[in-house]
Parts: sequence; C-alpha cells; structure tokens
Amino acid sequence: MKYLVDGEEVQLAYSYDFPISMDRQDLRLLSLIPLVNYSLFTEEIEADFPITKQDYDFIKKMMVINSREIYVNKLLKRMEFFREEYIPKTPSDEEASYSPRINIDLEQNTRSPYVNDGNGSVAIMSSGGKDSLLTYGIMKEVGANVYPIFVNESGGHWKTARVAYDYFQVNHQNTLRIWTTVDRFYRKMDSKIKALNDKALTMWSDTYPIRLFIFPIYIFSSLPYFLKYGISGVMKGDEFDDPRSFVPEYGINHYYGIYDQTQSFDLALNSYFESIGYGLKFYSALRSITGLVEENILFNRYPELAKLQRSCHSCHEENGQIIPCGRCTKCDGILLFLNANSIDPRIINYKEQDIADFLKTYHERIFRLDRDELDHSKFLISKGEYGKFNEHVEKIHEDSEFSNLQLIDERWRDKIVGILKEYTKGFTHLENGEWT
Repeated sequence: MKYLVDGEEVQLAYSYDFPISMDRQDLRLLSLIPLVNYSLFTEEIEADFPITKQDYDFIKKMMVINSREIYVNKLLKRMEFFREEYIPKTPSDEEASYSPRINIDLEQNTRSPYVNDGNGSVAIMSSGGKDSLLTYGIMKEVGANVYPIFVNESGGHWKTARVAYDYFQVNHQNTLRIWTTVDRFYRKMDSKIKALNDKALTMWSDTYPIRLFIFPIYIFSSLPYFLKYGISGVMKGDEFDDPRSFVPEYGINHYYGIYDQTQSFDLALNSYFESIGYGLKFYSALRSITGLVEENILFNRYPELAKLQRSCHSCHEENGQIIPCGRCTKCDGILLFLNANSIDPRIINYKEQDIADFLKTYHERIFRLDRDELDHSKFLISKGEYGKFNEHVEKIHEDSEFSNLQLIDERWRDKIVGILKEYTKGFTHLENGEWT
C-alpha cells in the first residue's frame, strides 16, 4: 500500500504464511484503517479508489471516537510528547470530536456473503501476553477449534510474542502469522505530525506518542484467514475494566485510551461485519475478570502456557532466552499480580534483582490499573499493610454495557463461566456505583 503524505511516499506491507485471496473492498478498507490513528491531525484524506457506504460510515465513526481518545489521553495527559503551542488551552468536546474530510467515491457492497463453517472455529488474536494465552487455554479445554493468529510487526514487538509463537508453531498446527511493516509506517507517519516535539520521536516510553487504534489493524489484516478457515468467533483477550473509570473529562466522553479493547468496540465490529454480510462475531472470554484473577487461572490451570508469557514493553534476548525488562509499567502490573497470587515471577524469566526491587518499592510505584484492583493486589502482597481489601476484584463482574457474559458464543458460554467460577468468589453487579 502506498500513501502520499504532504507529497512524500510512505509504504505499508503485509505478508502471509501462504498465498491468500482478499476481496478488493476488504483490501481497500484495510488500507484506510491505519489512518484512523491520525484522525486528529489530518485535514483531508483522498483515495484513488471507491469504498462502500458501510466502510465509509465505519471509518468516520472510528475517526471521531479516536480523535477524542487522542485529544484527552495524549494531548491533555501526555504533554511531554507535544509542542506547547498545540496543547489545547480551553478543551472542548467540539474540538475533540474532529474528523478529517474524506474525499472518496462510494460504490455498492459487492462482497460475497460469508457464513462460518458451523464447527465452532475461533480465531484468537495472539500476542504472547497473559490474556491471549489464557484465552487459548480455555478455548482448547472447552472444545473449540482454535486458530491462534500472531501479527509480527517488523520491530521489537516480535520479541514479546516470539516465545509463544515458536511454541504454538511446533505444537499447534492451526497457528498462523502475518508479517507487517506497520510499526515502520507509524514511525514515518509520526515524523509528519507537526504537533509532536523532537523528543517524542526518539525517547523511550511505555506508550506511543499518538496511536491508540492498534488492534483493528491486526483484525482487518487477518480477514483472509478468518474467511479461509470458516471462523465463527474472533476473540481478543480483553480483561475487565471498571466502568466507573470511564468518566468524561472537560465534558468529553472517552475510554481512557483503550476503546479498541472495550465491549463497545466489539459491538461496533459485530454491527459493521453484519452490514457487509460477514458472519463474524467478536467477544472476549475474560471481560468479566480482572488481571489478578487471570494470572491465577493461567499459572494454576495451564502451567505450560503460563511459561510462555512475556508481557513487557521492552523484552530483550540474553543467552538465547527472551527476558522481560522488569521496569516498564507492563512489567510492574505483571509482577504485582504474580506476587499477589504467590506465583514465582522467575517462571517467566524475571530476574532476581528486578523481583527484589519490586517487592521493596511496589507500594510507591505508579501503576496503570483500576484503583480497586491495584489496592486489592497491594493488600494481598503486604498482608494488609498497604492497599485496601476489595473482594469484588476476585469475582465475576456482570454488567450489560461493559462485561456482558451473554455476548460469549452460547456454544461455549456455560463451560467458560464454569472455569471462571472455580477461581473466583461468586458474581458481582454494579449497583448505585458500587460492586455488590
């Protein structure tokens, strides 16, 4: 795919395990999806091909949502990335809800209707982290025909996923991979954003300066695999996020930068794919449980899979082993959950010194976690010295808007919930702002 950005060519490529076919309308949409990340900073988008009205409406909707996400969670919260003159002085929903002009001709949807194979085949968007590994373990146990799909970005992210990918490639014949230059594409695109300062393009950070619309690129690039193998459900390992955290800021509704990991996004995908005639459903088996509970299930029920986990922003190689850095916010969260569950972090290659340093300072560190989950984990580690006991953290959260168990394919739902119940303390519901 070729893009002209202010007259300079930027390229993006995808490569598959074997020759694949892709509907031209799907390919055209895939070429537009990465641009959603730049909606807030783009004046106009033109394309030399037509798209369907369904595609146009989906892109426009995603751009408005993503602009608000970037506006609040990047411009207003991560000011270190931006030149001061671009930071809003009087934030407003109108300014945040921006989308560029899209000059693209429309055509009729001509995609062939897709019906899944009826055998319960599911794709798991796999990264080597706890969420996708646990999802894999659960879905294999309940009897689904599982296709783990790994998207191999050309940069360092692959070190995080490679441990799990290498294992699955040997032990699971349905393992699939896509190689892409999307991270190079992002770096080139970031260099075009005048609002970013010079430091943003070179500094190490545990978050990206701009992009928050990450998972859709993996999903839409995987479409040829979904259609070829008769996939009925596409599963992202999205865990519980407390809906009480999703409060407007400056009158602007947003999702704390994780829209593409929410139930709302899954429902938007379901609606879009239904509109173009594709029988695909998106859901998570884990949306009702916290990361703390996830690690408990993963290490105690699926220990072989647990050994593969690498959840780190900066994995590196030492003596042929992939080692987590032990210092980023991802590592802090994992070390917190493992210690709270009395699980030895050395199982997944954390170093003795990093573990010791964490245990000395965890009560002072800054975490990117829901407050109750953080407090409860600290309480468990310290045996009550730090944090606060919050029993709902170890329960199954039921909420129609944020963690609706009914969205899980009914073929697997009861079995999945049965597994979760073995490691939790009952069910909890949100009533008057409290989990009861």
